Amino acid sequence: MLSSTEDSGVLMMKFLVSFILILLGLPLQAQEINQMYRPIRSLGMGGTMLTTVHGSEALFSNPAAMGKIEGLDIHLLSVGLGGRTPTKEDLDAIEGLDANDPSTYNDLFGRRLHFLGTGSAAIALPYIGFGYYTDYTLSLELHNPGYPEFTTYFRNDSAYYVGGAYPLGPKTFLGLALKRVNRWGGDVQELGLTTVANAGDINAIMDQFENKGTGYGVDLAVLTQADTPLNPTLTVVWKDVGSTAFEKTAGAEAPSHIPQNLGAGVSLGFDLPGLDWIIALEGQHLLDPEIQIGKKLHLGTEISIPFLDIRAGINQGYFSYGAGFDFFIFRLDAASYTEELGVYPGQSADNRIMVGLSIDLSFDANFKFTDTSGKKRKLKQRR
Repeated sequence: MLSSTEDSGVLMMKFLVSFILILLGLPLQAQEINQMYRPIRSLGMGGTMLTTVHGSEALFSNPAAMGKIEGLDIHLLSVGLGGRTPTKEDLDAIEGLDANDPSTYNDLFGRRLHFLGTGSAAIALPYIGFGYYTDYTLSLELHNPGYPEFTTYFRNDSAYYVGGAYPLGPKTFLGLALKRVNRWGGDVQELGLTTVANAGDINAIMDQFENKGTGYGVDLAVLTQADTPLNPTLTVVWKDVGSTAFEKTAGAEAPSHIPQNLGAGVSLGFDLPGLDWIIALEGQHLLDPEIQIGKKLHLGTEISIPFLDIRAGINQGYFSYGAGFDFFIFRLDAASYTEELGVYPGQSADNRIMVGLSIDLSFDANFKFTDTSGKKRKLKQRR
């Protein structure tokens, strides 16, 4: 006779198998996958985050994981900066630009510039939390020597979250997050060479994107964890259920909607003397027929010792790696990863880096200050 937790685990595994089978034989279309929330820790772990997230940041990626919060968790601040990893040729081409001499832009043809900035804050108690997230994404690529134009993508999302989790069993939770998203841009534009050359700074380029809108989205999730030494965790997360559409607030039309993203994942956790080890496998965008299966799969791992996390993974068929350093309430994170811009892994790789600083406060059920990472609580308890 199976317990309720085991029943949930079997059901979740059936979901995972079904989703993977659905992926086979679907049509393909070239594209970069633009996703609103992707923490630096996740980027270093091959894009995995559904089963490995902890604390109040679960509000943004898997609200069901908020059921595992035992006290008060305050994600006071997180900022991140990154973009495409520049080559020496890229730097030489940028250094030689002269707004008054269009010929100096010739070395930029076929080179892609990409910038990303993020910020977030959240607070959570057991089963309920509130948060804010924002990001800025800008990409430019010069093409068409006969009539030079920059293919330009700009998007800024600012989102307010409220969410919570409800226990369905001892270690099984149902999660729900509601969000209000303000979007600026989100569509590709062709900007002339003179427009970009005379822009002066990034803000002037951003002003070329006039469409703004407000939308309301819903994220649903189910998570279950077996009570065994390896702590196997299964989850299904449905973000932006039915897609999140926007009502125009400025510009000629409303920005493009946020497509729904159905993901599923499984992870194992090894609690070893002096270190913790996590291995995770996830599928994301499982219901999107325009994304090839190789771009949907993510594999990641993290080895944690006091004050240091070492990460690695496979994201869209490419190797990624990263590290995190904890010092009291501060955490520094860095990641190197690759995004696929084509149809399938290996077609058009875009190498990127991301670095960030976080400030987190965590209190246990008795409101005593603890380390922000669950692994370090366990290490302290062993002493």
